[in-house]
Amino acid sequence: MSQKEKVTQHIRLFKGPEHACGYLDDKIAVSVFADPSLLLNNDLYSELSRQGFRRSGEHVYRPHCSGCSACWAYRVLVDDFKLSRSQRRVLKNNNSFEVSLEPADCFEEDYQLYEEYISTRHKDGDMYPPTKRQYSDFLFSEWCDTALLRVRDNGKLIAVICLDVLDDGLSAVYSFFDTSPNYKSLGVFVILKTIEYCQKMQLPHCYLGYYVQGCQKMDYKIKYRPAEVFRNKRWLGLD
Repeated sequence: MSQKEKVTQHIRLFKGPEHACGYLDDKIAVSVFADPSLLLNNDLYSELSRQGFRRSGEHVYRPHCSGCSACWAYRVLVDDFKLSRSQRRVLKNNNSFEVSLEPADCFEEDYQLYEEYISTRHKDGDMYPPTKRQYSDFLFSEWCDTALLRVRDNGKLIAVICLDVLDDGLSAVYSFFDTSPNYKSLGVFVILKTIEYCQKMQLPHCYLGYYVQGCQKMDYKIKYRPAEVFRNKRWLGLD
């Protein structure tokens, strides 16, 4: 056991309130949070990510639901990643776009795209109506090394994915993009570009949050293979 793993064993976890599961009908969800009084840093967060945790704003959490273990942390094995035929087509169709990876900040241009995306795609969710405060509190943190992968079409911002830069990979926090019929598969495109950046930065993993068994809207993640899922306190290859 590494020294970092030993440190995380002594972190206190706090159980959050029960709430309706956002992924599975008729399920009650509960998360546990790393001690909010703890002075987190990127190294510690990297180790917590290897133990199935994820970040939302300043908080680091993982599911802890009674009687249900459908949520598995999911990471792509970057060195062995193979593009599918449809993924190759997405890259080819979008190869004229400008892609950059930049230090994270709260920019008005990004927020306007986020606001449009939430108002179009997630009007029935708990992120609606979006506000600048909610946007900032959700994506950014004082202690975390975060970057924004931006995609532009002739200078126009059309997609953003917020990424935490861990010591062993990039972790996707959230993506949002132009939902007009002018663009196709931007969500796939930003994930593929994230994997490319992992390869360029020689980072072995691309963390894609939680894969949820039985949730159709999370099935897209299994298209990025080979991958591992965090189950029973260890990473296992996905069959």
